[in-house]
Amino acid sequence: MQIDYPQPQPHGQIRRLLPDFFCVPGTAKLAPATVINRNMGIVRYGDELTLINPVRLRPVQEEQLQDLGIIRHAVRLGYHHGCDDLYYRDHFNLTFWRQPHSDLYPAPMPDQLLCEGGDCPVPGGRFMEFHRAQFPEAVLWLPYNGGLLLACDALQYWSSWHGCSWCGRNLLRLAGFRRGLQVAPSWRARVTPPHGDVAHWLQADFERLLTLPILHFMAAHGDFCADTAGEQLAAAIRHAFPGIQRAA
Repeated sequence: MQIDYPQPQPHGQIRRLLPDFFCVPGTAKLAPATVINRNMGIVRYGDELTLINPVRLRPVQEEQLQDLGIIRHAVRLGYHHGCDDLYYRDHFNLTFWRQPHSDLYPAPMPDQLLCEGGDCPVPGGRFMEFHRAQFPEAVLWLPYNGGLLLACDALQYWSSWHGCSWCGRNLLRLAGFRRGLQVAPSWRARVTPPHGDVAHWLQADFERLLTLPILHFMAAHGDFCADTAGEQLAAAIRHAFPGIQRAA
């Protein structure tokens, strides 16, 4: 049976951000003339690669990806991502990780369930889930270079609007996004159930992130935040949930 995998969307080159962490800046078309950026993280451990929020690449860049190591794992961190996961699962016979019910894109089925306190494809790493979100979402913490936090939609860091069309930039601004690290306002509203209070519903989940040692950060959208991510993350969470500050 022939499968019509989504074709590669415009993307940049593989970039090395830390000694064993790379990214590919890609794009996602939300509507006609409305494009925002979309990142794939690439974690290397020994000779094995783990793809975070997978993005399909053009053939030349796919060969360059394989030059970095053996593609062993792919991880879907967010419910609203996953259009390229089946391509990677079918072409590289890797182990695919996602949360239960993270099935907006139903294929592929997970080879390994992503759960907090469970196994992690990268030794020393740990997943943390947003338990109260009405759509599955998680982050991955790795002990790389003082602490690296990888997210999908929940947290985003924007230092520019590179990779976004004019309509995409303005859509993000209208949705409440600003430069810097922030709890994504549109995601926060979407995952809070109708009976929930947006100002407090996810507070406990985000408060737990403050216990992690973090220096660097990258999400599925936005830019890489190096060296100062921990303090920026703490400020973003306390800005989004003032109750955390009062409790401290």
